Amino acid sequence: MSETSFLGHAFRYFGLFFICLITLGSYYIYDIPAALQTGIESLYKIHNVEWNLLYSVYSFPNMIIVFFGGYFIDNVFGLKKGAIIFCCLVMAGQIIFSVSSNLKLFWLALVGRTIFGLGGESLSVAQSTFCATWFKGRGDINFAFAITLAFSRIGSAINFQISPRIEDNQVSKVPTAIWVGAIVCGVSFASCIILVVLDVIRGKKDKDDPSPQTASSFMDIIRSFKDIFKFPGTLWLINLSVVLFYVPLFVFVSICSDFFQSKYGISSTLATSIASVPYYSAVSSPIIGFIVDRTGHNIAFTTFSSALLVVAHGLFAFSDISVWAGAIFLGASYAFMAASIWVTIPCLVPSKSLGSAYGLAFACQNAAVASFGLIINAVIAHYNTNVISDSSSSCADSGSDINHHSNHTTGNSTSSHYESSSSCVSGPKFASPNAYHIAELIFFGLSCLCLLVQITIILVDTKNRWVNVPSAMMKQRVKDLNPDDEKDPLIN
Repeated sequence: MSETSFLGHAFRYFGLFFICLITLGSYYIYDIPAALQTGIESLYKIHNVEWNLLYSVYSFPNMIIVFFGGYFIDNVFGLKKGAIIFCCLVMAGQIIFSVSSNLKLFWLALVGRTIFGLGGESLSVAQSTFCATWFKGRGDINFAFAITLAFSRIGSAINFQISPRIEDNQVSKVPTAIWVGAIVCGVSFASCIILVVLDVIRGKKDKDDPSPQTASSFMDIIRSFKDIFKFPGTLWLINLSVVLFYVPLFVFVSICSDFFQSKYGISSTLATSIASVPYYSAVSSPIIGFIVDRTGHNIAFTTFSSALLVVAHGLFAFSDISVWAGAIFLGASYAFMAASIWVTIPCLVPSKSLGSAYGLAFACQNAAVASFGLIINAVIAHYNTNVISDSSSSCADSGSDINHHSNHTTGNSTSSHYESSSSCVSGPKFASPNAYHIAELIFFGLSCLCLLVQITIILVDTKNRWVNVPSAMMKQRVKDLNPDDEKDPLIN
């Protein structure tokens, strides 16, 4: 490798480091309510239903807003301004949440989480667009995407390690733990500023247009919006496969801690550890991404991932073998999917529409996960034959600390670090096995549909030859979509 080539690679991976950091704060703070569930309930004097609102006010707006976030990146703000704006929303939302913890005002906490939601998912869209732009048409784009996805999950894992230790079973320390999240968001904001500066340098070296065209009037926005309906059918099939994959993953992990305890009779601590397996498995995604970069045929990898998902839910639904077997298959399926699916989008739409394309994918994913989360919980409640005691509420009113299990869309269920009072809990803490079995049948069915969609994409692509081809053909496809791009190296 020549010195010039080495400097070009080094510069891009230096930028990739900051691309990873811009979402570290948002992933860290997203799971703060789960890591501090009992402490937050005691601090604000709320119960489980109100606590769940801290996630609901984030998720439901993102059914729509995250798509427009990607659209605004393409046609209104531009990538750099958009990233800064979304990063500011994330940090501002967490600061408001932190202030609410000092004032013990729950309504203010909801305001903060809502503002965070306005920027959180859109910032992830900006991150994907940055990554696709920096590594467009290169042989290591799968590797780069896999690194960003793995790094994001590290943010959630760090939160679950740090926040409970800061709190240390003391309600008075809950605000401190929440303020640490604001500091992490500050690190992400500083990283975003540095990334914007680096992107200006990259744009000059790559001969990018220094003043990308953005919509200047309402009619410009309407005309640009119509371009979305021109996206190829393969992109819509990929979005459908994303929905059918991530619902049996994210929604399942949100309930699986109690499911594991109910079906396999294991402890809450072990169930929580097993529930986190799919997310820790994301660490292996860069290795898989490196392999995909060398071979191409991304849809073959995503199809294999969907098959692993079918096996995982088949084991959970129809067998009684070790719970670890299904968890390992589930983790492997996520690692393969994360390393191969997202990089197909730059092969289907030009660079000027990447933000809209990623925003559309994230919007579909958020809408499906939020909706099916409600559906699955309603199914479990309907078929549950266990009578769950309401005595925990009275115990909470009398000042006793009750053990809770958090269920949310990130899947990082965590049992409380407070000591529970067994005299206050008189009924089962989770639903009956039959209720979970019905839910698991739904997950299994969705997994099978996902596999069928992936096979359909392969069949469709036998004619188009866009996304399930060798890596060299995929790189050429990106160049064909962006004929005005310069082919000069990054640093001359």
